[in-house]
Amino acid sequence: MSSRPRLSTARPTPSRPSRPSTTTTTLPSALPPYRKPSHPLTPEAQQKLAHIYSTKDAETLEKKTAQAIQLLTQLAGTINDALRERDARVQRRRKKWENGERAEEQEVEEEKLRVLREEVGRMTEGLERSVREAIDDGEAGRRIQEVLAWLKREAGVRMRREWEGRMSQVQTQTQMQTQGRQTQTQKRRRRDTDADMDDGEEEEEEDEGLTPGPTPLGQERVELTGLSDMYTDRMERKRLEYQSFSHQARYAQNNDYIGFKQVVHDATFGDDGPPLPRAETWFSERGAPAPGITAMGDGDDDDIVMDRATVSTRCPITFQQFKEPFSSKKCPHSFEKTAILQFIRRSETKVRGERAIQCPVSGCEQMLTANDLHEDLVLIRKIKRMQKAEAQDAEESESEEEDTAPRTRTQTRDFSTTETPMGDEPRASVSASQMPPPSSEVIDMGDPSDEDDEE
Repeated sequence: MSSRPRLSTARPTPSRPSRPSTTTTTLPSALPPYRKPSHPLTPEAQQKLAHIYSTKDAETLEKKTAQAIQLLTQLAGTINDALRERDARVQRRRKKWENGERAEEQEVEEEKLRVLREEVGRMTEGLERSVREAIDDGEAGRRIQEVLAWLKREAGVRMRREWEGRMSQVQTQTQMQTQGRQTQTQKRRRRDTDADMDDGEEEEEEDEGLTPGPTPLGQERVELTGLSDMYTDRMERKRLEYQSFSHQARYAQNNDYIGFKQVVHDATFGDDGPPLPRAETWFSERGAPAPGITAMGDGDDDDIVMDRATVSTRCPITFQQFKEPFSSKKCPHSFEKTAILQFIRRSETKVRGERAIQCPVSGCEQMLTANDLHEDLVLIRKIKRMQKAEAQDAEESESEEEDTAPRTRTQTRDFSTTETPMGDEPRASVSASQMPPPSSEVIDMGDPSDEDDEE
C-alpha cells in the first residue's frame, strides 16, 4: 500500500531574536615557575644571545640620555637668566625709589623678586638632581651593555664547564651507588651460604655495620646557573660598585655635570661674575651639593678653574661667525662644528686608531680627534650675548645716522626768494618734490631713553 505524503499542520514558531555572540577571551594563565637550565647553551642560543642588545640600541639610549641632560641644562640656564634680568631691573629702579620716585612700588617689586629667587632656587636644585639621575641612568645603560657583552663571552663557557662538572659528579655517584649495591648483594649471598654462622647476634651486628651508598640520583634533574642568574648577579655587583663611589667621583669629573654647573653659574652671574668654584667644593661630605657656594673662599690664582677670557665670535677655519661652536678639551680653542669635523674626516693621520689633525690655530701643536671636541654650552651663551650686544650697537648707530640725516639736508637746502609787493615778507619757494604729500602726518615717536626713565 503506497503512502501519500502528509502535509504538516504545525505552525512555525516565531524565531527568537539572535543575540550577538559573545566571544570570551581567555587570559593567559600564570607562567610556570622558573626552572633552571639543565643543559649548556646550544650554538643557536649563543647566536641569539649575541644579538639581544645591539650597538644601535646602546647608541639610541646614549643619545636620548644626552638630549635629556641638554634640555635640563638649557632650562636651568633659562630660569636663572630670567632671575638675573629681574634682579638687574630692580637694581635700576632702586635708585629712583631712593629719590622718592614711585616709592610705593618698591615693597611690591621687592617681594616679587624674593618669591622668584626662592622659586628659581628650588627649581634649580630639582634640575640638578635630575641631571645626576640622568647621569646614573646613562651609567646603568653602559652597565647593561658591559654585562651583556660579558655574558656573550663567558656564559656559554661557564655553563658548559658547570654541566661537565655536574655530569662527572653524577657518573661518580652512579658508580659508587652501583658498587654499594654490588657489595650488599655479595654480603647477603655470603650470609645465606655460610653454614658456620649460627650466631644471630653476630649477624645483627654485621647488618648494622652496613653503610648505604650515596643518595641515588635516579631521574633527578641537573640544575645549572642560568643566564638570568648570571645577569642579575653581575648587574647587582656592578651597581653596588658604582654606588660605592662618592658624589665627587661620580659627578664632579663628568663632562655633562660640569657643563650644567658652568651654565647655571654663567646664567646667575653673567660676564661680570666671580669665577666658577673648584669642583672639589661642589659636594659636601654627605654627598649632597654644598649649599651657598658661589665663589672662591680666597683669591689664589691656583684656585681659579674658569677665569674671564677674551672670547672670539669667529671660527679660525672659516673666519665666519660661529653657529655651532665646538671646543677642544686639550687646548683653549674653538671651531665651527662642520669645519673641524670635515678636517678630521679627511685626515690620514691617526692617533690611537682614530683620525686626528693638528690644531688649526697657528702655534698650537695639540693633536685633536673627534672625541677631543665637545659642544661648549657656556661659550655658546657668551657668543650669543656678544652678538646680541653687537646687533644692538649696530641698531643704535643706524638710528643715530637717521636722526642726523634730516638736519644735514635742512642745512644744505637752497631756498630762493621771490619779489613780493611792498609790505609783504619774502617767501621761500619750495618745489613740489620737496613738499610732503597731503595725506602725510608727522608724529613724534619720542626718545627711546624715555622708556627707561618711566621705569
